[in-house]
Amino acid sequence: MNPSLVFKIANGISVLAWLVLILSPNQMKVIRPLRVFVSGLFLGGIYVFSIIIGNGQAEGNFSSLESVRLLFANDYFLLAGWIHYLAFDLFLGTWEAEDAIKEGINRWILVPILALTFYYGPAGWLLYLVLRFVNWKMTKKVNAT
Repeated sequence: MNPSLVFKIANGISVLAWLVLILSPNQMKVIRPLRVFVSGLFLGGIYVFSIIIGNGQAEGNFSSLESVRLLFANDYFLLAGWIHYLAFDLFLGTWEAEDAIKEGINRWILVPILALTFYYGPAGWLLYLVLRFVNWKMTKKVNAT
């Protein structure tokens, strides 16, 4: 397995999955397949496979920043780290889309948040939580009148 090739394939599929999530006219139909098959099975499988192949070939561990740097000097562990981001950010994006539907949040308001989640996972998650809180406050205020 060539880590650079797997990186390119995983990135391409991840970008395609995000485009499907954002542009699909019926997000509820695509959320579960993206979450299960792309984030879980495909990216999760690549992650596990990369860890198995790289095991024993890398120095370092997770005990300090310097040790993590040594660990990620191995291409297979670096690939696994990147796949970890792709898988969890996509999982989070599908959750945000599903939750936004349940909460009645306009899907077009969600688009920049999904883009932020794709590029900077935790920042997008934080912005989604702020949006969700504001939406909850506004809904509560409207229902009180």
